[in-house]
Amino acid sequence: MRRWDAGGRRLLAVALTGALLGGGLAGCSVLPAGGGHTEETTVDYGDVSDAVTEAAPRVVEVDSLKRSRNGFGYRLSIGLVTDSAEPFTSAELDAVVETIWTTLPWEPNTIKIVAGVTTADGEDPVDLRAAAAELSPLGATNAGQGGVSLTGMRTRYGAWTAPE
Repeated sequence: MRRWDAGGRRLLAVALTGALLGGGLAGCSVLPAGGGHTEETTVDYGDVSDAVTEAAPRVVEVDSLKRSRNGFGYRLSIGLVTDSAEPFTSAELDAVVETIWTTLPWEPNTIKIVAGVTTADGEDPVDLRAAAAELSPLGATNAGQGGVSLTGMRTRYGAWTAPE
């Protein structure tokens, strides 16, 4: 009798596992794409693109502007297209970050910057990490190939105010 109980329990466990798995998969298939969030909002980036290309002459184009929500507010992700593959100097990166901070029409708590140069083979990354390490008291973490995520702009540049 014990063998039957063990075999019956095993069979019952397999059947329940299959039912739960099938129910979970069916539940996932009825959710709308995007996790149920269907509203899109237009984000205003102000004159950030033009201001950054003026602040750092080696930046020839700003692309991939994107705002995302994180646990503390909003993060700005920005891509820079440069005229050379040389790593940024701290002065160049400082000019870019301060320009973003003073030009963006909303306060970012994090600014993620990646940079690249267009080559015949596609695009090569431009290193921002060494320059970011010199911009204390900004907090810097690596992001992408040579990119950085920066925090602490208020401490370095003062309180954020909306551009006029």
